Amino acid sequence: MIKQKLITTEEKRGLIANTTHGKPQYNVVKGNVQRIELHRGCPWSDIHDFCYEPLESEDFPIPEIVKNKVQILDMNLLARKDAWKIIRKLGDIRVNKKVVQYELVCGVDYRFLHPGIAESLKANRFVRPRLAWDGPFDEQIKIKTAIECLIKAGYKRNDIMVFMIVNWRIPYLECLRKLDLMKVWNVKVCDCCFDGGYKYAKPEHWIQKEMDDIRLKSRKHNQLVLLGMDPQESIDQYRNGVVDPPKEVNQNE
Repeated sequence: MIKQKLITTEEKRGLIANTTHGKPQYNVVKGNVQRIELHRGCPWSDIHDFCYEPLESEDFPIPEIVKNKVQILDMNLLARKDAWKIIRKLGDIRVNKKVVQYELVCGVDYRFLHPGIAESLKANRFVRPRLAWDGPFDEQIKIKTAIECLIKAGYKRNDIMVFMIVNWRIPYLECLRKLDLMKVWNVKVCDCCFDGGYKYAKPEHWIQKEMDDIRLKSRKHNQLVLLGMDPQESIDQYRNGVVDPPKEVNQNE
């Protein structure tokens, strides 16, 4: 087995992702895309030690929309009490007499998703929906139900993406089981690396080889979902960076 010291102290992590906490409402235009913020706060951030959201909920008004493509950065837009109303208001907006497409950058919590909300998201042109599977594998039925909810609302399976936290308390092998199910469901994965993304992350709950390997497997997973086949012909692509599962211990030895 590979042995590697895990880094657990705040000082050794290095840089982490910026947050908007304590700052004005985020509203920035980058090229032909406008990126906005409508809500801050997570109802479960006191137990989610991977979450940078505050417990306090803060809502923002819809800023002036100036682009036909808008990315919403909120962690929990659907946690707003008026989420349904906000979604409909966004759908009514036109820029240069053309409709606007919206994209939720972060994963929707399945606890806030129900058929009415899913249908409203689809009707108001929210594209490429994402779900958050932050918890353990045994949430599989709830995640599958949320996926089916989006499909019934009109989304295609391979347009749906499921967030999966790696290098966190959910072990490497458990995340591999999640990938197996996502293949069966034919949905893409968004492997989100705790803490600060792959660029800044240090081994905390996983070892570096596991982090590298799940990155490789997640990219391959999305190729298979999108194309229905492996675009790389050589099997050698799988020979490097693969973590072998631990061997079972023979109790008679």
